[in-house]
Amino acid sequence: MDAANEAHEAEPKPGRKLPLWAQLQLELREAGLPLPPIEVLNPDGTVRPALRQVLQVIARHGLVLATGHLGRDEIMAVVQAAREEGVQHIVITHPDYPTQNLSFEDQQALARQGAYLERCLAPIVSGKVSWEHTFEAIRATGPAHSFLSTDLGQPQNPPVEDGLALFADRLLEAGFSEEEVRVMAVTNTVRLATGGRA
Repeated sequence: MDAANEAHEAEPKPGRKLPLWAQLQLELREAGLPLPPIEVLNPDGTVRPALRQVLQVIARHGLVLATGHLGRDEIMAVVQAAREEGVQHIVITHPDYPTQNLSFEDQQALARQGAYLERCLAPIVSGKVSWEHTFEAIRATGPAHSFLSTDLGQPQNPPVEDGLALFADRLLEAGFSEEEVRVMAVTNTVRLATGGRA
C-alpha cells in the first residue's frame, strides 16, 4: 500500500470484495512481507524530512513526481514542498477517485502550480467516478493541465488496448474538440515523458 489514507481498504471485511491492489497486499503480508503505509507528513501536517530528500533527488534529475494514492491534505502539502524543492514535473494521480476526491477548486489550485491532473478511465468504467464529473473536472482545469490514462488491466474492465480510444470517443461525444483530446492523450503525456518537450 502506498498511502496511509487507504489502509482501511486493505482490511478484509465480510461480504466486501477487496480491490485487486488490496488483494495483492494481503497476499504479500501472508507471505511474510509486511508493507506498512508510507507516511509523508508529520503529525503537525508538515512534510517529513525524508520526503524533502526524495523531492530534491527528483528535482536534481528532472524526474516526474506522481502523488499516487495520497489523500487531499497530503497532496496539497507534497505539491507545495515539491515546488519549494524545484520539482518541475508533477502528476496528480486520479484526483477524482473517491479516496482523493479533490474539489474542482483544489484541482484548479494544483493546475496553477503547474501540475498535470490524471484523468483515469478505470474509476469511470467501474462506477466510482461518473463521466459527467470527469468532463466537469477537465473543463474546470482545462485540457492543458489534464492527461488521459486508463489504469486498466483488471479482469472486469475493458481490454487495455481499447481504453484510450474509448476515452477519446466519450470526450468527443461530450463536446471536447479533437485538438483538446489530442492535447490530453498525446501532447501532455509526451511532455511528461520527455521532461517538458512536446
